[in-house]
Amino acid sequence: MAYHYPPVLSGGVERTVKFQRYLPEYGYGVHVVTTSAFGRPSRPPGGSCEEEVGVVRAWEPIQLYRRIAHRHPPQAPPPSFVRTRPGALAPARRMLSRHVLIPDGQITWIPHALVLALRVLRRTPVVALYSSYPPASAHLLALLLKRLANRPWVADFRDSWTQDPLDPALTELRLRWALERRLERGVVRSADLVVAATRLGVEYLRGWCEDRPGHVRLIPNGFDPEDIGPRTPPPVLTAEAPVRLVHTGAFSLSHPQRTPAPLLDALAQLGQRDPRWTQRLHLVLVGPLTPAEIAAATPLQRMGMVTVTGPVPRPRALALQASAHVLVLVDHARPWPASNVPGKFYEYLGVGRPILALCGPGMVQELIEQLRAGRCVPPDDSAAIAAELARLHDDVRAAPGHLVASESALAPFQRRAQAAALARCFDELLARTENQA
Repeated sequence: MAYHYPPVLSGGVERTVKFQRYLPEYGYGVHVVTTSAFGRPSRPPGGSCEEEVGVVRAWEPIQLYRRIAHRHPPQAPPPSFVRTRPGALAPARRMLSRHVLIPDGQITWIPHALVLALRVLRRTPVVALYSSYPPASAHLLALLLKRLANRPWVADFRDSWTQDPLDPALTELRLRWALERRLERGVVRSADLVVAATRLGVEYLRGWCEDRPGHVRLIPNGFDPEDIGPRTPPPVLTAEAPVRLVHTGAFSLSHPQRTPAPLLDALAQLGQRDPRWTQRLHLVLVGPLTPAEIAAATPLQRMGMVTVTGPVPRPRALALQASAHVLVLVDHARPWPASNVPGKFYEYLGVGRPILALCGPGMVQELIEQLRAGRCVPPDDSAAIAAELARLHDDVRAAPGHLVASESALAPFQRRAQAAALARCFDELLARTENQA
């Protein structure tokens, strides 16, 4: 059960797609139940888009929901970039999402998805269930299947649900937050095994099942070396060439509190302090931007310090990452340690460039320090960001290979290794079932 699946563009898609690709190497074929809301992948050469082997797509009235609840400003990103998180809604229309569609705006896919999933279970010898959050409705779908079909179930938390919520307003809606915590506890207690993608996520979920040691496992997110290719050295830095910084992905279109403003302000501060900085640093923004974000970047484009490419195909985004001297990660400040890690962080690790992470305390900071993969600076402090940019400029020029995680340290973050870990979970559940029989 994976709501985020091609052709939708989402960081969660990669985890599901790579499990689907590599699990057969460990003895498990995969059937996917997903949504039809974003259409199907483009037609393959010589084939038909109807020929999606092992994939069933459930109908949901999401287009009607979007017309009611969403605004689409001029220059909005392509539909596959559009998120259904409440932060993307017009303020006057958030009530529907936050007070009716619980636990998420995708709840309406459950009825048809349940029918399709039961049909798959009748026709196919399915031995285990797997569900991927977000959205939470995927776990609720799996919970219904677990009770109706009695198959062992692994619930995967790619991100934290209530501990580090994707909608920051959730903690302000006390009744809804309490309800979702009950739902989360029900999922964790009902699943046969639970997987989380970060150490903090594992520790939090273990609080729901302290009487069941080993019930929650860590399978981190990661990258596929076959997508990224072999590591290449960074571009040669001549005396005249600027240090090239690259950021790929969305800002507020990915999370309502995520913004490039402090980063852009830091570059402006450097340029105003010493015009030579306009020739020393160059930032490339790759991905969908809102009109407000484009407007904020425009003065720096005129100064020659920023290039905005807009959305590009993923292979092109990976190539642009490899063209960088420094890769930039922008997270948002939180009042608690962040348990979620943006998916691009792992791609950055695989590319092998120093990472400048604009983040607060939490898992990104912990992983960067553990892997010695870059530097961290508070995401809302433009003066500190400017100072760190100046230091990184000097460090990269002095030692281009500095602040890069070793390939051996990255082995647990490779997609094939993660598929192997999930297969071991299924092996364990099937062994339990045989013992009980």
